[in-house]
Amino acid sequence: MTRRRAVALGAAAAAVLGIFAAVQALRTPSVQVASAAQGRAAPGPDGIQTVELVGAAGEYRPNVIHARAGQPLRLRVTLHDAHACETRLLAPDLGVDLPLRPGGSTEVVLPPAPAGSYLFTCEMKMVKGVLVYE
Repeated sequence: MTRRRAVALGAAAAAVLGIFAAVQALRTPSVQVASAAQGRAAPGPDGIQTVELVGAAGEYRPNVIHARAGQPLRLRVTLHDAHACETRLLAPDLGVDLPLRPGGSTEVVLPPAPAGSYLFTCEMKMVKGVLVYE
């Protein structure tokens, strides 16, 4: 085997391993999801199912939220800390990009969604949770 071919094979192997490691890192649940705090949406005064979500100390609580599929869901998010990555709540599969106010509450009403699990994260995708529509 020539030196050039050995270098090319080594570079290809390193690239494959790097891609594999990146995919595994994205698939691995964060500590926040692994130590799940369960929550369930309940009907609000206007009949829309509502859940209170708190962002503090680098995590969302609850970080596993159960809601009824096919009905709107109001997320009321209170942000206690000003961690840089917690200033936005993203749920891309539901079209959510919600700016959050440190020390305040923000809410959004999500349109009805079909049964399934939908990831929500901070802007940097480090703080995570999941909406489970049942």
